[in-house]
Amino acid sequence: MKKVFLIAFACLTIATNSEFAQGMSANLSFTGPSTWVPGASVTLAVQDTYSGFGAGSYGFSYWFMVTPAVAPFLTITGETTYPPFPIGGGPFPIVFDANGNASAGLGGGNNPAITVPDGSYHTTDLTFALAANAPAGTYTLRTTTASPRGSIQVTSDFGDFPIPQATFVFTVVPEPSTLCLLGLAAAGTGIVAYRRRKA
Repeated sequence: MKKVFLIAFACLTIATNSEFAQGMSANLSFTGPSTWVPGASVTLAVQDTYSGFGAGSYGFSYWFMVTPAVAPFLTITGETTYPPFPIGGGPFPIVFDANGNASAGLGGGNNPAITVPDGSYHTTDLTFALAANAPAGTYTLRTTTASPRGSIQVTSDFGDFPIPQATFVFTVVPEPSTLCLLGLAAAGTGIVAYRRRKA
């Protein structure tokens, strides 16, 4: 009888947890300028949105990865955090390896640990530095989903609820003065070539 009761209780607990998890959702979004100039700093705002968490969430964490072509030229240099999750990630600067994986995680929480009700919160402003020699092109910054660097929302029972991958697309373009110099250089080369042909 004890065994039957324990099995029934375990099945009920699993079923309850599954139903609870099915009503939960969480996501991160990033907003900021989509055009980045080499040698400049850019700030992205982080929005954490979650619902169905009942007693709320203790915080969240995530890792970044970026297109490998721009990874060596990109660094996360700092963050400004806001309530309700004022404790951030780091340490800074956070660099990206040749595969595009960030060297440290980010996120937010509070101390002492207090649950925060369901909602949508502007949690962080992240500052990125783009090297002066960054190649022009369009690139995608992504949050990770695979363990051990998965992006998660922390439930009220300290469980890890997976956050789907969030993306931010940006285009690296040379500043106008650089384009002017390139144009002048091309025109000069054309004039020299034309004169040589004439001579």
